[in-house]
Amino acid sequence: MHVYLLLGDPRDPLCQDVRTLLEARNLPVRITPHPLLPPSRFVWRLDTERSVSHFSPDHEPPVPDRHVSGVLVCSHGWLDPAGWEPDDLAYMQSETQAAILAWLWSLACPVINRYPSAIWYRPDAHLLSWRSLLQRCDLPAMDTIVTNVEQAARDFGQRCALEGVPGVVYAPLTSSARYLISNERDWNGVSAMQRITPVCLTHPHGAGQLVCIVGQRVVWDGEPSTDSTALEQGLRRFAAEAGLLFVELALAPSSQGMCIIDVEPYPQVHRFGEAARRHIAEALVDLLTGTRDPCRASTAQAMEHASV
Repeated sequence: MHVYLLLGDPRDPLCQDVRTLLEARNLPVRITPHPLLPPSRFVWRLDTERSVSHFSPDHEPPVPDRHVSGVLVCSHGWLDPAGWEPDDLAYMQSETQAAILAWLWSLACPVINRYPSAIWYRPDAHLLSWRSLLQRCDLPAMDTIVTNVEQAARDFGQRCALEGVPGVVYAPLTSSARYLISNERDWNGVSAMQRITPVCLTHPHGAGQLVCIVGQRVVWDGEPSTDSTALEQGLRRFAAEAGLLFVELALAPSSQGMCIIDVEPYPQVHRFGEAARRHIAEALVDLLTGTRDPCRASTAQAMEHASV
């Protein structure tokens, strides 16, 4: 029996929506949070000439890889840390992560997303790591500086002030937190941090708008502005060059115009409105059930595109 596999939490609204649409087409589907952990059973034999695998979700009959019609990857398949020693957890997480990624690349069916390793192992990469790819795709990103030189940071703030921008934003490289630097006390705090580590400063921006690229479809959360829709071709190119069929970005107005403020290679669809979520699920099902695999590129190609 041919089936579609959704790798993610069964409680995830996106997994539930995609399953509902597939079942409405009388297509069998299975959801599993982790294909390598009980109650699933997984067997994979490979050598230099062939790769053969069998997957049994939840004690069901085994599904050979040739009967997998498509795969949607919604999560990494993280291990539950309960009961693990830290060193053992890190080792097992690394081993299972490597096995899942290699298995996804071994499948002949459509896989959304068949992540390049550079993205698979850096799911929370800072926006700066995407900057060169954004620029190649003519997608604007706000001016940013990373420095441990106090005067360089102050000069950046002064340039923002000359543009009529009330302060700058401190954006830590290790988290998604953002802090407005708008007075002398704030700048003294930045200077104190610079004595320990470089800081990342960028421009403030207005309210963000989410957008998902699913294959060639661009799905906005709400009505986009004219400036936003003008970037749609660049958004499609960005997704293709990143090696992703399914990616989320956020845009926002700033003193420099409409800019990209976030890239999420693991889309958080629950943040979108109901209409957008429906369109995203429909687009994913269309890709999964297509007659050809639109997402399989060579490993070398995907790795090159992922060097952001």
